[in-house]
Amino acid sequence: MELREYRKATRCELGGRILRCRQPLLGQCQYCARGFCAKHGKVFDDGQEICVNKRCQLLHTDVEQHLIFKAEARARNAAGTCGEKGCGAAHARRCDRCNCRYCTDHLKQVILTIPRGGELTTEAQLICDHCRARLPLWSDE
Repeated sequence: MELREYRKATRCELGGRILRCRQPLLGQCQYCARGFCAKHGKVFDDGQEICVNKRCQLLHTDVEQHLIFKAEARARNAAGTCGEKGCGAAHARRCDRCNCRYCTDHLKQVILTIPRGGELTTEAQLICDHCRARLPLWSDE
């Protein structure tokens, strides 16, 4: 297997399948790492750089929604209840992904392949319904 030499993009890497845009760079997408121009991405005031790729846009939206969900779940946890909206049961365990606490009905054990120490390993994690629903979007497929 031949190793490719690392190169930093100097022109937009988005556009058509055959011909790339090639306009000067505005930023580099934090999700797919491709360089983009002003037409193919946005640099936000908080420093985030996101291209127009549909999956990257979905990831960005998901993070925003996830942060709102976590804040609401933590508020429910502070009241001593499950982090799931509408569940009044006492919380029992912590989600291995978002670290919010949930009752046993809203936590499931899932077997995941995750990077650990530079290698992929398979392990069981206890995760909430919210985090479990997010898994397909964040998989590398």
